[in-house]
Amino acid sequence: MNEIVQRVIEHYKDPKLELEYSNPFELLIALILSARCLDKTTNKITKDFFKRFKTPCDVAQSSIEEINEFISSCSMHNAKAKNIFELSNILCKKFNNTVINDFEELTKLPGVGEKTANILLAFGFGEPAVGVDTHVARVCKRLGISKNENPKEVEEAIKAICDRKYWINFFSGLILHGRYVCTARLAHCDSCFLSDVCVKNI
Repeated sequence: MNEIVQRVIEHYKDPKLELEYSNPFELLIALILSARCLDKTTNKITKDFFKRFKTPCDVAQSSIEEINEFISSCSMHNAKAKNIFELSNILCKKFNNTVINDFEELTKLPGVGEKTANILLAFGFGEPAVGVDTHVARVCKRLGISKNENPKEVEEAIKAICDRKYWINFFSGLILHGRYVCTARLAHCDSCFLSDVCVKNI
């Protein structure tokens, strides 16, 4: 397993997301919108959204209806608009118009699950965390890192084989690997740098 970790962090040396953002608040909104929505579509939506809304209080002083106008091309936009409005009110009133750097508080926010909180901590604040999306879960199961695709079990399995300082590099590398190489529809084993250490092929 150490060989897998080493190869992934060496191959994907510059951990990054394909979402466009410039601060933790923008990343939080982008992550919420990206659920069941392509990053390309999310980035198109947030480009205009962030021109109108700079802070949580900007959103809180708006309305669910106005938010919905900006995000209507996104899947589940009604529920997302409601969550964005409600969490922005909480951040505005309870946390002095800022996004908090605290896992427990983040997961209390409407529409924010453990995956979103962990990715936000990792890329919004640089905190060691492991975000498990569908790509990470699928790749970890195929590689034999985890026995199933349960997010919490996958997270713990990654933490068990990967040094804390490499958590962000590793899980973000797996996201890209699952998106472009080990895809849901087809695993491109012939072009995969992990094929010789993957249990799928052993």
